[in-house]
Amino acid sequence: MTTAPLTMRAALAVALTEAVDADPALVTLGADGQALFQGVMDRHPRRYVDVGIAEANLVGVAAGLARSGMRPVAAAMAPFLVRRAYEQLRLDVCVPALPVVFLGVGGGLGYGHLGPTHHATDDITLMSALPHMSVHCPADAADAVSVLRALLPADGPAYVRLSARADPVLPAEASHGDPRTPRLLRAGDDVLLLATGRCVAEALAAADALADDGVDAAVASVTTLHPFPREAVRALARERALVVTAAESLGPGGLGDRTALTLGREGPPLVRLETDHRHPPVASHEDLLHFYGVDGRGIRSAVLGQLTRNTRKA
Repeated sequence: MTTAPLTMRAALAVALTEAVDADPALVTLGADGQALFQGVMDRHPRRYVDVGIAEANLVGVAAGLARSGMRPVAAAMAPFLVRRAYEQLRLDVCVPALPVVFLGVGGGLGYGHLGPTHHATDDITLMSALPHMSVHCPADAADAVSVLRALLPADGPAYVRLSARADPVLPAEASHGDPRTPRLLRAGDDVLLLATGRCVAEALAAADALADDGVDAAVASVTTLHPFPREAVRALARERALVVTAAESLGPGGLGDRTALTLGREGPPLVRLETDHRHPPVASHEDLLHFYGVDGRGIRSAVLGQLTRNTRKA
């Protein structure tokens, strides 16, 4: 991994401007957040609508534009887009399966210092429950651009969880190919680490540490969580002694839940690392990942603990 961070918003701002240049039907909307759309505002001021701090209104306006033949991309802070506008998302956009791409900024624990009101570890669960909605959790800025480009021509609604600040830059393989298929970032014969979003970087760090422990860990990034790439996950898990999932999201409908349903009783042992309903501290993103045990240290500890238990049973 390189150490030069880039925010998803900065990368998507460029990609969105290029997309609006190329597609006269594309229109962008924000809820009092213009960083993603500054280029669009400069070059196509009539193709950006700011509704203010009114997420339900954002969804309703996006739905109206979609019904009139436009292709909206709408962005807001994830905790408020998902929770405050849930009824509008379901009835205005998802039931009629309108082609609206929603960008949820600061999903997961990205707004750590702003406290639990701004944490959105439930966004994957809630958005996956909506009809026709696809759900995506890119691992870094390049992956976010890859997801956006794949979704813009799609026929139905989509939700993309964006991080709030800069993430570690991952190997190029993390953004190559179809984002609906898991990407293998590191080969390994002993253990498979399946991760999504920011936890992909944590899984790679854990794999480096596990190599010093004599454990050969593969790492795969799962960007699309719904619909879940079941066959690809089964193929990755085959012939490995252990699968560990890591995600900064609640269990129901998340990466661990979907992996468990995919592998069933025929698969290898599965350890699910995810957030829970404990009241979190007001802390940095990194400290919150550690609090819930989904950082590199937590992943390494879980792998070593489970391998020890497997050895004892054998």
